[in-house]
Amino acid sequence: MYNSIYPVQIKPYVPPQTKKQVDGNDENEASQSSDVYKNRRSGSTDPYGATDPNGRSSYPRHEYPNGQKSTIDYSKSKVNIAQIITDFKSTANAIGAPPNIIQEVDQYLALAETQSLKNEPDKKLIQSNLKNASNVLDKFISQTLNKKSKVVENWIDALFLQQVDYKSDPTTVNEDFLVKLPDKETGDMKPISQNIAPQQQQPQEIPVQEEVQPQETVQQAVEPQSEAPSAKTGVYIPQDAQIRKSFLQGKKYAAINQTDKAIEAFNAALTQAQYIDDTNAEGMASYELGKIYDNQDNLDKALGLYNNAYRASNDNNLKAHALYAMAQIYDDIVYFEPAMDHYFAAISYAGEAENLNAQTKALSNIADMYAERYDKEQTYKYYGAAKNIALETNNPKTMGSVWSRSGDSMTILNENVNALQDYKSSARFYEQADSPVKMARNYEKASVVMLKLGNRKKAQSLLEKAHLLAIRASDSDYAQKLQKQLNVI
Repeated sequence: MYNSIYPVQIKPYVPPQTKKQVDGNDENEASQSSDVYKNRRSGSTDPYGATDPNGRSSYPRHEYPNGQKSTIDYSKSKVNIAQIITDFKSTANAIGAPPNIIQEVDQYLALAETQSLKNEPDKKLIQSNLKNASNVLDKFISQTLNKKSKVVENWIDALFLQQVDYKSDPTTVNEDFLVKLPDKETGDMKPISQNIAPQQQQPQEIPVQEEVQPQETVQQAVEPQSEAPSAKTGVYIPQDAQIRKSFLQGKKYAAINQTDKAIEAFNAALTQAQYIDDTNAEGMASYELGKIYDNQDNLDKALGLYNNAYRASNDNNLKAHALYAMAQIYDDIVYFEPAMDHYFAAISYAGEAENLNAQTKALSNIADMYAERYDKEQTYKYYGAAKNIALETNNPKTMGSVWSRSGDSMTILNENVNALQDYKSSARFYEQADSPVKMARNYEKASVVMLKLGNRKKAQSLLEKAHLLAIRASDSDYAQKLQKQLNVI
């Protein structure tokens, strides 16, 4: 599992800008770029206006701020197709699938394996057969547990995001990607090969961890009016009364921007948690302190606290949020490699916690990073993954956000037709969510794209839709802004 952090001794960094004279349009774009940076630092999920890739450095860095060289070993992210197929077969046996299910799965795996043995394997055919096999197994698991499951499909999707060698080589094994199931005696997650003896290939039951009953979180107790479920990181209320009191005080002070008092309260909770060895409470307090310092752009302290939250807590959801926060810092100061590594780690823990919203945000951020480097293939790849997971949430706001962000990245790449389609889809999702202002913003951005394509009449029509929606939402400032644009279009 993920167990490292990049150097935290860094100072706030502003990417070098090319010095040049700007006219009115360039000045406007520069302003938009600045707004994008501010939005990212504040944690905004709406990259509205993010159409200019020049606001951030587009070159990769090979040295960290403290002068140390990159230590990422990218070979660790490579996995051979032979290992995937072998693990797939072991998975079918491990979950106790009946002979007819195993036979159906083996048929798909045989097709994939045959293709992988060719001199030039067809990647799409292999992926298609693995997806079909995963659907068969997930259907069986769902019927057995009487609960919809996509555990095998999600495993396959996660592998497809890695560097897969589709030319079969059975001698290559990457232990980081071995399928793991709970050990029957200890409950620890171990590779299937360690869970099942050779003579025990057909256990009778699927190993299932005891289901934990939902309970009120600390954040829910403090902020019941919040509508951002992805931001909820607590999984239990600390049992220690002193920790609980200090934590709640910290949340209240932070909510009204009394940061000094909030820091004092969270530090009290952190100290007590460390004293009584309550690691989950320590992680929660560290994360909240990290957010305060992050908002103050004290990145050195923020990274250290986020890292402590990740290491201290046993909660995968909190680990995902801490890693995501670290990734955003590295992303914002344009350190591509550590940002990418932390985003992937966040996705992994978010998957363990079944936090779909966190996965879509991390995947979208990865796609944005590639878009800013004009890498179309990777941008499409990761936005495709983000959209697939967003659809699983059945949350129109989540889907609207992902499609809108994808439209922004398509605009950066000058993929204007696809950008228009994304904005249209986003507006439709936001209509389902009854979010007229978000709909208006997508129509406004679509209007800008139409102007680029030379269709002034259509651009005006889209802007008029946005204006009416702003009026309907009683957002007078935004309506006035749109009216000014209509006057000059």
